[in-house]
Amino acid sequence: MSAIDALLIFLDAAGDREGWLRLSDGQVVARGAAEDVIPLVTEDARAPLIAAIVPGDSVAMHWLEVPAGLAPLQAVAAARIAAADVSAQPLADMHVSVGPELPDEPVRAVGIVPALPMAGWIGRLQADGFDPDLILPEPLLIAAPDEGYARFDRGAVPLWRGRSDAFAIEPELAALVLGDAPVTALDRAGFEDGLDAAITEPAINLRQGPFAKRKRWKIEWPVVRRLAALALGILVLTLAIQIAAILRYSSAADGLEAELAMVAEQAAPGAGTASDPGIAITRRLADLRGAGLGYGALSGILFDAIRATPNAELQSLVFDRDGSLRAAVQGDGDATLAAVQDGIRAGGLTVEAGAPRSGGGRQIVDLTVRGS
Repeated sequence: MSAIDALLIFLDAAGDREGWLRLSDGQVVARGAAEDVIPLVTEDARAPLIAAIVPGDSVAMHWLEVPAGLAPLQAVAAARIAAADVSAQPLADMHVSVGPELPDEPVRAVGIVPALPMAGWIGRLQADGFDPDLILPEPLLIAAPDEGYARFDRGAVPLWRGRSDAFAIEPELAALVLGDAPVTALDRAGFEDGLDAAITEPAINLRQGPFAKRKRWKIEWPVVRRLAALALGILVLTLAIQIAAILRYSSAADGLEAELAMVAEQAAPGAGTASDPGIAITRRLADLRGAGLGYGALSGILFDAIRATPNAELQSLVFDRDGSLRAAVQGDGDATLAAVQDGIRAGGLTVEAGAPRSGGGRQIVDLTVRGS
């Protein structure tokens, strides 16, 4: 246990200030009455622990069995159940607090106080600029004796403390409560010598649960820096992914262009080295089609003309590089061959006929068919 710097503010039941004590390194270094100004900081500017000391007769203290190993909220719930059997008032409007779990101790301190005075004590101190870290019943400032009771007469009502008791009661009633138990009276020096231990390791802190001190939000700069570094890392990673995707797409596009140039070179020699192989292939295709027509259009009209002419047959067919169609057609006479040529012209094409020749008892003529 180390010495503590603390400011003890004594309150009455109505929340008015009765006086104050200032501890530095565990020793009382200043004191004042209700109307005296309270110094906020010590000479070395250390912020003290602020403890509100409330009247002992406003808080009912009990030492009850609370199961070990419970979470704080579970311990309070268990204490409320146990306190229902000992409280003189219904617990619906009461604030129940539980002291810390102590080794080798089957019971824990349980404080019961109406919620309205609790709110009043905290509100009054906050209005004066103090936000207490600790709210402690006044009898718990006395160290628990090894046997019997310790008594300190601080105000009109004496304070009493036993191993499992802490209360403020008039001497006349105390005789009925204490019985034959030995009583040790403390003077001011003895009382103040035990303040450091009472504040450093309080038997209970009433400021818990709905009345717990709220921590002020502050910027955790180390956390901010870590989050900023994380955000920067995510941004860099995102950019790296985008750059990698762009490079991959660019590489794929280059590969497609190379493949197009190779195909263009195969389809039209010289097109692979052109600035735009696609345009070169289109031009070559137009050249092959001749007058805007291709093999399909020319051959279709030729075939239609031969089918429409009796005794006419196709012997050979060649689609020339200049876009013309050269065909050898045979028939049973000149009239048949002339009818084929007329059919081709009727389809909108021009036809040039070579000199007829005989073959196998039939007439053969070479035709050159082009678009008009």
